[in-house]
Amino acid sequence: MQNRIFRPLIDGFSAWRDASLTPLKHTHFRVLWLAAMASNFGAVMQTVAASWLMTTLDPSPNKVALVQTAAMLPIVVLALPAGALADTADRRMLMLLSQLIGLFGAALLALLAINNAITPVTLLAFTAVIGAATALHQPSWQASFADLIPKKDLTAAIGMNSLAFNVARSLGPALGGAMLAAAGAATVFVVNAFSFLGLIAALLWRKIDKPAATLPPEPMGEAIRAGLRYVAMSPTLPPIYLRSALFAFGGSIVPALAPLVAHDFLNSGPIEYGLLLAGFGVGSLFGALMLAYFRVRYGVERLVTVANIAYTVAVFVLGLSRYLPLSICMMAVAGACWIFVLASVSTSVQLCSPRWIVGRAIAFSQIASVGGIAIGAFIWGAVANKIGLQGAFLTAAAYLVAASLIGRFAPLPQSEFNLSPNDDLTIPPPRLHIDNQTGPIIVTIEYEVPQKDAASFLATMHQLGRIRKRDGAQRWRIFQDIDRPEIWYEQIESATWLDHLRRASRFTIDDMAIRMEAEKYRTQEMPALKRMAQRPRGSEPLH
Repeated sequence: MQNRIFRPLIDGFSAWRDASLTPLKHTHFRVLWLAAMASNFGAVMQTVAASWLMTTLDPSPNKVALVQTAAMLPIVVLALPAGALADTADRRMLMLLSQLIGLFGAALLALLAINNAITPVTLLAFTAVIGAATALHQPSWQASFADLIPKKDLTAAIGMNSLAFNVARSLGPALGGAMLAAAGAATVFVVNAFSFLGLIAALLWRKIDKPAATLPPEPMGEAIRAGLRYVAMSPTLPPIYLRSALFAFGGSIVPALAPLVAHDFLNSGPIEYGLLLAGFGVGSLFGALMLAYFRVRYGVERLVTVANIAYTVAVFVLGLSRYLPLSICMMAVAGACWIFVLASVSTSVQLCSPRWIVGRAIAFSQIASVGGIAIGAFIWGAVANKIGLQGAFLTAAAYLVAASLIGRFAPLPQSEFNLSPNDDLTIPPPRLHIDNQTGPIIVTIEYEVPQKDAASFLATMHQLGRIRKRDGAQRWRIFQDIDRPEIWYEQIESATWLDHLRRASRFTIDDMAIRMEAEKYRTQEMPALKRMAQRPRGSEPLH
């Protein structure tokens, strides 16, 4: 009898543990994760202090909401360069640099607070400096997960990353509110400055292993263009970013205007404000712990849809509630759903991105979600200023309903992808002596296609062309011989020999299904594939 009662509970706990906590078995990930959690405590406490301090410096809703915007906007502005650097430079050194920038900004903010020299402008400026440090850190940190743990643990690692922040979000607001009430904002800012030291020490402790690069890194501008091109040509990433941006814009009203919920709706002080944020954090903690398990059990689309609905209800009730326990409960619901949506999106981005582009893919995800939060915080502050705080919350709830309906036309990917490089592909060295900058390089491949197969062949080739352009081809075209209609020619142009090598190295195992479909029609005549280097008029012949 006892076995029948307890066995499902034991099995359920084991399934949750295996789905959620496995990354902590890896020492390097565990040390960095714990250091990141300590740093997050300081960041959450700093946000509490900065938001509340703004209510005393300038209590207008738009100024209070601008604290959230100042923290988030640098992430939008710097995300893409930071993502490009995460893919092309030493991630560990980038993370160290970001932590030193954050330490510098936090220390100066603390110094100003100690000397009672903070104004609304300086508070927003140094909040932005700390946000810039986060912008530089996050793509490198998240892109490093696959270098620290096996791919099968990636979803759990993203959940644990959310957990690291939300443990701090759960306990930090109450601690920050108590410290704010007892010792003032300056003390909280000093604690935040010290919180950067643990992650700096953890990053100095040990290098992060990364697969050796076989080709020179792309320059910054080229890397950014490659990221833009890949996202534009990807069938899976744009819908993910859309869902993230739609939710983040509407959902941002909760963290942005929570100080005014405490101040105006509940007539409370920093302790009660801290309890509201603690409620959001406890919900977020639950969401982070259960993310991987729920994602496996219910599927990402169902999880995100239900979380959207529950978050909308929470926003609606928060706009009406004048009862602290109810408001705390709604903040907890909002916190859990916030993680279920945004962490699910982050997981989908990493699972849909090959390793060579993952930092930039994460950066676009940050632009979508953090940009939505930053712009939303500003807009909802302005709306609250115009029609009142309650009107703003009810308007946000109506928007979230509409956004959920729009999001149904941009489904999240449901299947797993194998985006490992296809190591079976080999590029024979050219018989002509050329260097990396020789180009353009034009590759022509000949196909022989029976007339009855022409339509399906052409559809396959356009899929293959999208992949080639996505991976870096400067130009791609398909031709049909007008004298021999069964003969087709594919032409791929790369700017240089180095670009040709990069493009070829980016072909994934999943891409091979489309390539093999096209390969069935390769002519048996030799050579069916030709590689050419363009020679401009007046140039010296190559040897």
